[in-house]
Amino acid sequence: MVLVAVVTGCGLTPAAAPSSPTPTTGPSRQEAGKEAGPTSKPPVEAALLKAPSNPCRVLTPSTRARLGVRQGVKDRLDPACKWRNDPGDAPPFKFRDLSITYDAGFKEFADSVKDAKKSFATKRKSDYRQPSVFGGAPAVKGVIQQVGTAKAGQHFDEGYYVYFVYEIGEAQRGEGKAVLRKGNLLITISFSGADVPGRRMRDGKPIGNATAQDAIDIVAGQAIAAVR
Repeated sequence: MVLVAVVTGCGLTPAAAPSSPTPTTGPSRQEAGKEAGPTSKPPVEAALLKAPSNPCRVLTPSTRARLGVRQGVKDRLDPACKWRNDPGDAPPFKFRDLSITYDAGFKEFADSVKDAKKSFATKRKSDYRQPSVFGGAPAVKGVIQQVGTAKAGQHFDEGYYVYFVYEIGEAQRGEGKAVLRKGNLLITISFSGADVPGRRMRDGKPIGNATAQDAIDIVAGQAIAAVR
């Protein structure tokens, strides 16, 4: 994953800022004004994209095998598909959870690109402040330039990433979350987990930022490509 850092964190370094494009010669303001007369047509809204009908089918068996997770499961009331590994019955335990969510608004009132941009900005502001009610501010946050083989401006329009540690009861988990906007759709990919050496969950060690980023890199291309 290639990020432009907002706050330097574990495994995250600021990327070089893109150079400004070379100015090109164009019509003067007066000429441009003449061309954009009353007969000019308003810009056409981009065609709305659709999320996959079953998000649990976006990952191939080989991809699931690379992550060590089972077939995805989707609850009827939850828009996300979730994949989990098998931690076994005896310690040490290794817990890994992946989820992918597609958000295009309500079926009857699909989001426009403008709506999606507003939703993306709202989510980013919230996640940069506190991505989980069970934890504090993220340890890592940044703008995504590339995730896996998918590049901003080519395979998706914009994206951000946060990594944080949260605690439920006495058990801690590390989680990385990438939120991508492709047209009128928002795609959220989360990967979380912990390694527990014994029977006590409170002794677990949260997965690190690098582990979360690596997992998201593996699945991002297929998750984005499933949008039509």
